Amino acid sequence: MALIAIDYGKSKCGYAIGSVFVSESGTIKTADLVKKIGRFDTVLFGLPLSMSGNYSTQTFEVIKFALKIKKLGKKVLLLDERVTTKMAKSFEKRDDDRFSAEQLLLEYIQNPDRAVELKEYKVVESQPVSCNFAVFVEVPYDESFSVKEGIGFSKDPYIAYTLFKQGIFVYRVWRDFREATKNLEKVPEFVIMNIENRQVISELDIENLQRLTLFFKVVVK
Repeated sequence: MALIAIDYGKSKCGYAIGSVFVSESGTIKTADLVKKIGRFDTVLFGLPLSMSGNYSTQTFEVIKFALKIKKLGKKVLLLDERVTTKMAKSFEKRDDDRFSAEQLLLEYIQNPDRAVELKEYKVVESQPVSCNFAVFVEVPYDESFSVKEGIGFSKDPYIAYTLFKQGIFVYRVWRDFREATKNLEKVPEFVIMNIENRQVISELDIENLQRLTLFFKVVVK
C-alpha cells in the first residue's frame, strides 16, 4: 500500500508517494498539505536533527505538525532526514524539498526499521512534583508536574516534545546529556526517571542522585 513521505517546511513541503518506488513527487504549500495527505493511511515525515544528532527547534515544529496528522487517525512515522538533506545539497538540487522527500521515501522502502512510529505516552502511578529545577530521563511532562526549569533526555520524539513545550532543554544524544549533568549550574531538586531506564542511573554524575530520583512508569496512551 502506498504511503506519502513529507519533507516539512513552514511555507512549503516536498512530498513523495509510492510503495516500492516513487510514483509521484513534488512540492506543495504547507497550507494544502492536510488535504494532500487525506487519502493515505500512513504518513512519513523527515525528522530534522542537528548534525550532532540532537534536537533542534525545527525538529519540534515537525513533531507538532505530525501530531496534528496523527489526531486525524493516520499512522505517522518519523525518519532521521540528515542523510537526505546532505544528499540534496551535494547533488545541488534546485527543488531540494522534492528531492529530499523522494530520498526519504526510498530510504524507508529500503530500511523500514529505521523509522519510528509517533506514539503518545502518559505517566501512570504518578505523584505531584513541584520544584524550580529538575532532570528528566525518558518521562513526558505530566499535568501533575510543576517544574520551572530543567534539562532532559529522550530518544522518543513525543516525550521530547512534551518537555520542550514546557521550556525543558532536551537532549537526544546520551553522551551529550551525561556531559551536561556533570556541569549543571543549578542543583536539581529532583531527577524524574522512567523506571524502565533505572539501569542508567549509575551513569549520571549528579550529587545525591539516589536520594533525588523519583521513578515513574510510562505507557502508551
